[in-house]
Amino acid sequence: MAVSSIDSLMNPNEKARVAPQKTMGQEDFLKLLTTQMQNQDPTNPVDNTKMIADMAQFSSLEAMKQLNDTVSSMSQMFKVNQAVQASVLVGKDVVVPGSKVNLVSGSSPVALVNIEEALTEVKAQIRDASGTVVREYAWDSLPIGQGDLKWDGKDASGNALPQGAYTLTAWGTNSEGARAAVGTLVAQKVTSVDVGSSGATLNLADGSSASLDEIQQIR
Repeated sequence: MAVSSIDSLMNPNEKARVAPQKTMGQEDFLKLLTTQMQNQDPTNPVDNTKMIADMAQFSSLEAMKQLNDTVSSMSQMFKVNQAVQASVLVGKDVVVPGSKVNLVSGSSPVALVNIEEALTEVKAQIRDASGTVVREYAWDSLPIGQGDLKWDGKDASGNALPQGAYTLTAWGTNSEGARAAVGTLVAQKVTSVDVGSSGATLNLADGSSASLDEIQQIR
């Protein structure tokens, strides 16, 4: 009977259990050693010290293999659990690093700056699809941390802007007097989840992707 894919994911050692054994186990080694002792040359017997050393080495290798199998099994289970947890986020909005702000009727856009070092002369701009600046924010200085722009979807004159995708950029001046880019955070809807060798990846509505550890907020 073929091993199903879900069985392989949940029990990574299942295939090895049902497949013919192609490697020598500890029991096989002991049988081989016993046979060697039974057929040894009486005038040149097996060195007991070497035999004990071989047994100790084989036991050590066997223990390492079992440990590796256990770690591999735990890793697979972790990926399964991570995928289940990530699937709950499908359809929800998550705040992750990004620059695309979605302006949708009936909901408030989410736009934040992420300050990783104390900066002065900080500016943030929101641009429309044509690249025109529709809203600008400025601060004399900002401490380390996240700051919500609380953008209301309007331009500087208070006019409501059309629905669509807008781009958020920010920068400031660091302690050395140089211009420094400022990280930005936006909300995106999770459309699906991929499970790869590195764990679960969230596919977002704007076509980008994010890992679970990049999520700052769930809305």
